[in-house]
Amino acid sequence: MLVIGCLADASEAHEVRIKFTRDDDLAGQLRDVEQTVRLLSFSDEATGESPLLRTLPLTVECFDRIAAASAMDDAASNRAVALGDTRDFFIHVTDGELNDPKQYARMTAQCVGEGSRVRIFVDQQLGTNGIRDSQVRDLIHLLEADVLPRVEAQFGTLVDVDHDGRFAIVISPWLSRLQGGRVSINGMVRNTDFRRDVAPPLGNQCDMLLLNSALPCSAALRDLLSHEIAHAACISQRVRFQPTRLGDEQDWVSEGLAHLAEPTDTNSGERIATFLDKPSQHPLVIPDYYRAGLWRDPGCRGATVLFFKWCAERQGYEFCRRLAQSSEAGCRSIEQATKERFEDLFRQWSVSLVDENGSQPDGKQGGGRVVQPTKLCRQNPIVGDADVALTIRGTAFTVVELPSNNAASVILRIEGDSAAHWQYSIRRNTSKTPTLESNTRLLAADRGSR
Repeated sequence: MLVIGCLADASEAHEVRIKFTRDDDLAGQLRDVEQTVRLLSFSDEATGESPLLRTLPLTVECFDRIAAASAMDDAASNRAVALGDTRDFFIHVTDGELNDPKQYARMTAQCVGEGSRVRIFVDQQLGTNGIRDSQVRDLIHLLEADVLPRVEAQFGTLVDVDHDGRFAIVISPWLSRLQGGRVSINGMVRNTDFRRDVAPPLGNQCDMLLLNSALPCSAALRDLLSHEIAHAACISQRVRFQPTRLGDEQDWVSEGLAHLAEPTDTNSGERIATFLDKPSQHPLVIPDYYRAGLWRDPGCRGATVLFFKWCAERQGYEFCRRLAQSSEAGCRSIEQATKERFEDLFRQWSVSLVDENGSQPDGKQGGGRVVQPTKLCRQNPIVGDADVALTIRGTAFTVVELPSNNAASVILRIEGDSAAHWQYSIRRNTSKTPTLESNTRLLAADRGSR
């Protein structure tokens, strides 16, 4: 089984051609090749820096930070909030730019309940019968008895941005009609809300999360709250450890970490299945999902789920906190937390998804329905002397099953643009190939391809 990875930018797709022929005269064909290139790694010999870190942006382009008209009054921010009090919050609801105040809607929400750690606000659009008192009580209990202590133990404690002593949960129907009414999400935590230097409407200057008023039940709600509180905890770590130079973590890392907090798979099973159906078209490294047009792409999110679970299993319990507190972003934060090159991690992860039988272990979808094992290596079988062309996105991979035969020697020819920064890994299928001997050489037939 041949695992082909592409370490180019995720916005690009590259073609690779594969030809597998049987030939006993391997030496004769090698004499016709003008140049033999030996490639030990994808690192630059002069600088030691990987090509991926040179080609991908290392920081997300942040919104323009608009200073508040006047400094926040700490005394006012410490005021008590009583049941029935209202507060204005702002949410981005269109397809427009995130730094344009005109793209935000104001919502007035009423405080309907509080515990020792959280305060619940409900958008007044819902009216008096929008959320039942029993739902508010259950939500407070789930957060304070389960989600908050578990997530904070994993990632670190939440920061109290507005000094009111409570984390705000804002329930609104707006989350069902974002991007002009075309997008519905269950919950959202925004970096800008945790910044005291970003004034409304671009930021709410409050530690908070937004919940859709169409609340899911049971396990799905627990997974949702765990995911969103994990976002808040990770943002809190960056606020706490980088107070003078706060920078956003890249989206793929932020989402991957948040998925690690989910106790079950109601929020990830469908996404994993989508990714495994066609891994070559779902990139892993997406610095900014919104600007890349992949904000709700399930396959890309499935890639992050599998990659971060794999990292956490190898790195142990402290991986989440080390990554949340990293002073870097994106690939560099992964390398800082793991002490390994990203290229090495990517190769090992992609190969690990192919077990010895050529299949991916079962995933699950919401509701517990089992997804049939995905035969990754069956996606691109090579039959006979076929010439196969494959397209792979940057930071994605695919798997090719190589045919077995009894020839004394065979030629596997791979042609592709060197700008794609290919990774080739051969995984032996022990069920079909009891013994394997290989003589692998990288051949440059011309200057335009490797």
